[in-house]
Amino acid sequence: MASHAKPAGSGTKRIKGKIIILEDRCKGCDFCVEHCPRDVLGISTQFNEKGYHPPEVINEENCTFCGLCERICPDFAIYITTEEEVEEVKPEVKKVYANRNKNLPIVKSTMKGEFFMQGDIACAEGAIAAGCRFFGGYPITPASEIAERMAYRLPMLDGVFIQFEDEIASMASIIGASFAGMKSFTATSGPGISLMTENIGLGMMMEAPCVVVNVQRGSPSTGLPTSWGQSDMMQAKWGSHGDYGSISLCPKSPQEIFDLTIRAFNLAEKYRLPVFIMTDAIVGHMTEKVVIPPVEEIEIFDRKYTNKSTDKYLPYEIGKSMIPDFAKAGDGYRYHTTGLTHDERGYPDMTEQCQKSVVTRLVEKITKNIDDIMMIEEIDIEGADVIVVCYGITARTVIPAIEKAKKKGIKVGYMRLITVWPFPEQRIKELSRKCAGFVVPELNLGQIALEVERCAFPDARTKGVTHAGGGIHDFNDIVKAIEEVAHGKK
Repeated sequence: MASHAKPAGSGTKRIKGKIIILEDRCKGCDFCVEHCPRDVLGISTQFNEKGYHPPEVINEENCTFCGLCERICPDFAIYITTEEEVEEVKPEVKKVYANRNKNLPIVKSTMKGEFFMQGDIACAEGAIAAGCRFFGGYPITPASEIAERMAYRLPMLDGVFIQFEDEIASMASIIGASFAGMKSFTATSGPGISLMTENIGLGMMMEAPCVVVNVQRGSPSTGLPTSWGQSDMMQAKWGSHGDYGSISLCPKSPQEIFDLTIRAFNLAEKYRLPVFIMTDAIVGHMTEKVVIPPVEEIEIFDRKYTNKSTDKYLPYEIGKSMIPDFAKAGDGYRYHTTGLTHDERGYPDMTEQCQKSVVTRLVEKITKNIDDIMMIEEIDIEGADVIVVCYGITARTVIPAIEKAKKKGIKVGYMRLITVWPFPEQRIKELSRKCAGFVVPELNLGQIALEVERCAFPDARTKGVTHAGGGIHDFNDIVKAIEEVAHGKK
């Protein structure tokens, strides 16, 4: 392994850090050398144990520790660390890494500063910043980088990472970890969500705080494993059988994945349910600037534990908030929980009255708190003839279309759904009284467009701009849709 530490530049504040090269992992693709924007790396004349020429550092003073070499290496043979990430290794932690190179650094619980970071990595760091210390998952493109990052980070934080035999077990594990008092999450893509749906319903009924990340790809079935789509949006709301409230957040950038992952954990803890982060392969694999604030500046909502004595506590006793207090396993409380319809004790109750009470509350604890949960970004809404409703990666691709339509004299508003579920029904109804209609571009064949159409008054037309995935919209198609709605064309 080769490494180096870059000294601070004279008169300029520079990031200090290391480039770690695991020479014997290298297979000689030279991607890191070819794509380094500052020519920091070159090809070594030496052979590794596989017979390849690994990279070597040749211009260390040029390195800005952007991390592009780490992101692009297919064999995880190179990575970077900054000085702020390295701390002294506790003796008990060293044992965990006995089979790893002794020079590998140990990373602090929360990084801080500015980073050039991939979306999936930002998601993992957001979870860690939120206090997550358990990850249960199964590898699947394009979400595997989240699991890889958690596998690297959690053992350093006295956390637990487990790769399970499938997504069914993964979802069950994070529910169990949650009831043991740990903030927990998993990350997958559409096929994995399909396997998780039964246990997602279990988590809804048991009211288990946890986070489920769906890095969406082209579908159905195996679909486009390495490409992208937004075709799991309805699955997040209706994937498991039955009625229950649901929360889904849609980031449009690596920075927002970090921020919304923290928010997802806060909402999960506050409202006691599995919360979805509905990202996609473009945003998940996009590498951009991510600012991670100091830990003391990050707003964290921790779950509400009961203050009642063990003989008076009931696991599902409801107060004014509609959210039962928590007691984690091992604290001496008698705790019974089940996927069956249950009473305040958590015991099965097969009566019609109990079914009505439980299921209605599971829905209303979300719908009656929509003002606290809902996040929408609106630009130029007032006086708009046409409003473009978008979310996730399409929120970026619609921008040039809106600008072109404005140059043609059309007043166009921009409405981005950061929270897709619960859906902003009242806001859509309100806006539909004032505009000619809505244009809804999405990387599926029409899902959220149906929700907009359902909520809008009949006089306001809703036109979807569909795309099956694997690519992005031609912005001219969006411009055409805007023109048709603005001019009342069918």
